[in-house]
Amino acid sequence: MSNVQVLVACMNQKDDSLYREMNIQTDAVLANQCDEYSYRVYTEPDGSKVELISTADRGVGKNRNKALMNASGKYLLCSDQDMIYVDGYEKIIEEAFAKCPKADIIVFNLKYLNRLTSGRRETGKFKKLHLWKCMRYGTARVAMRKSAIDKACLSFSTLYGGGAKYSSGEDSLFIREAFRKGLKMYVSPIIIAKVKQEESSWFHGYNDKYFIDKGILIANAFPVMKHLLIYYFAYGMRNDTKEYSFFKICKLMRQGIKDFKAL
Repeated sequence: MSNVQVLVACMNQKDDSLYREMNIQTDAVLANQCDEYSYRVYTEPDGSKVELISTADRGVGKNRNKALMNASGKYLLCSDQDMIYVDGYEKIIEEAFAKCPKADIIVFNLKYLNRLTSGRRETGKFKKLHLWKCMRYGTARVAMRKSAIDKACLSFSTLYGGGAKYSSGEDSLFIREAFRKGLKMYVSPIIIAKVKQEESSWFHGYNDKYFIDKGILIANAFPVMKHLLIYYFAYGMRNDTKEYSFFKICKLMRQGIKDFKAL
């Protein structure tokens, strides 16, 4: 049994072939959304255990929570099925936590083969992750100490992300909640995987819903500073879309804040 376990949120898998496609080299849980309910266990030639948990549920938050509930590794990697891990990632994860034993979560770098959206920042050096930067990082970059996650009773929101009511944000809210629970988080410059990102389950171009959902997310994550943060977000988006001006983005995000208040 390896110390590192990969938790993959995936869809329409029939067997364990994704284990090889993603170059996984440790134990793994494949939380698979399809049209059936089943549970299968595979033993790979390298001795790794792969659990394929299939359900007909929808929503990436539900998928990640199923993987978390079945996790057993000392260190957990959240993953998407469009990732390809580098050789020796288990040693990278173990050494990072050994060098920083007080870390509960470490955010690593990914190499994007193409980008559908902006905003995922690369990390330049190993340092502490600050609260005001937690929205920059996706869960696919996160390695976490299982004991800390269990103690804090952390889980993913089922309202956000692909297949859910609101387009994205389950990963940002997870990290935000980890801050609320007092977990210690750091960022590392080391690349642990490549991301193909050929398509997205939630991003279909910049539209009204995208910015309204961002307002809802910010109101959820930062209820005190939400009105200030929409201007910060809109300013950062000013070069990403020509169709939406700074003022139009702010207007749509304010609508999202109102919609969240009405929930």
